[in-house]
Amino acid sequence: MASILFLHSSPFEYPGVLCLSGYLAQKGHRVEVLVRSCEGRYFWDKARAFKPDWLGFSTVICLHHESYRLAREARKELGAPTIFGGPYVSYYPQAIEREEIDILIRGEAEEALLDFLDAHDHGYDYSSLPNVWTKRNGSIISNPVRPLEPHLDKYPIPDRHIYYKYSELRHMHSKQFMSGRGCPYNCYFCFNQAYRTLYAVKGKEIIRRHSYERVLEEVGRTQASFPLERVCFNDDIFVFDLEWLEKFLPRYRREINVPFECQVRVEMVNNDVARLLGENCCHHVLMGLESGSPRVRHEILGKKFSNQQFLRAVDMLHRHGVKVTTYNMLGCPTETLDEAIQTVKINADARVDYPWCSLYMPLPGTQAEGFARQKGLVPANFTADDLTGSIFYRSVLQQPQIREIERVQKLFYVGVSYPRFIPAIRKLAHVNLGPLYEVIFLGTHFLKNLRESEANIFRMLWLGIKRLRTYWGGQ
Repeated sequence: MASILFLHSSPFEYPGVLCLSGYLAQKGHRVEVLVRSCEGRYFWDKARAFKPDWLGFSTVICLHHESYRLAREARKELGAPTIFGGPYVSYYPQAIEREEIDILIRGEAEEALLDFLDAHDHGYDYSSLPNVWTKRNGSIISNPVRPLEPHLDKYPIPDRHIYYKYSELRHMHSKQFMSGRGCPYNCYFCFNQAYRTLYAVKGKEIIRRHSYERVLEEVGRTQASFPLERVCFNDDIFVFDLEWLEKFLPRYRREINVPFECQVRVEMVNNDVARLLGENCCHHVLMGLESGSPRVRHEILGKKFSNQQFLRAVDMLHRHGVKVTTYNMLGCPTETLDEAIQTVKINADARVDYPWCSLYMPLPGTQAEGFARQKGLVPANFTADDLTGSIFYRSVLQQPQIREIERVQKLFYVGVSYPRFIPAIRKLAHVNLGPLYEVIFLGTHFLKNLRESEANIFRMLWLGIKRLRTYWGGQ
């Protein structure tokens, strides 16, 4: 029986770790999660008491440096080797070269990590296991990924006690669930583009889903055991299968009856989808507009819908009582200040309820990053390790008007919520007010999250303070 200890710095509930922990525990291995900000000064004492064989790190872009730092400390304190997984190392496996990483697992990790821990238990050689990259005698051993698992119901319902032993996470207003995996779209800026290349699949082949009965059981168990005020379905696209929705949502309303949020695509929103969501507890959807400039959205980001399609989708959702959060990004390669202002305006015109806006971050290997590299907007030797800040902090692109666009991003919520200020925002973009922009952004970002979640203000404030470090990318 091998033991693996997943370590986090901040109080986030990682869906991937939840899935892994349930499956590995079912197969007889010991699994634990420790969150540093929740444990405080007892963190390393509890880690040592668990006596891990391996230390696990789930990595996401821009926060990967935080994982590196924690891994270095963990090795010093515990003397155990490290296993890195998650989106960051899946599309940037070159990270295996770093001294903090002993083992790297690409892609979906349930079977790979199980085989790896089994091999550890029995003293078998694990260097040829699919999905696993490792180092031996100064060389890197890389292996292809195994096929995607088509039947997700084979995996057990996660045991959420590993996270909900912490009151900060147990009493979180919204709890995350995954009804399926995969995205069929080819957005030029997105990790999913590299993910489909990794698995050599096209279109809808990558989409797999739990049965609706299995999803209802998981949500129902959570509701019976923990506080549950809001459900977040964290699928890339929750509404891609209308037949599944027609079976699931009415039963969800009868059996769970808790407001939920989910992600949708502009192109998939029609009257039937909006009606189903509105009639069955959907509080709001999260929808990627990305840019109000058709040129930027179509040519740079690879999203082909029109501004009119977006406006119609928001209107249909509103008519059925569903609120809308939009994902937007400013500072895209070759974007101008005028195009950034267009993004503010269309969100305001649509009366978006909860506008969200980040700065574009070039993920190495994606089509948009290749375009930025071709135009000389990033250094020739640019890698993922150069992404040291969060998606809200600073742009790494070297292009005209980027500082002005950053200021628009910091004032985005103000412009969408109060359109009469948009002309003033255009002028302020040329004025350096220093940290005041950061203060305005953090305040309005907190307000947006508070309105969207409808959570207790003091609970949200405490959680926001604990997560504040991630604004600077864990720097």
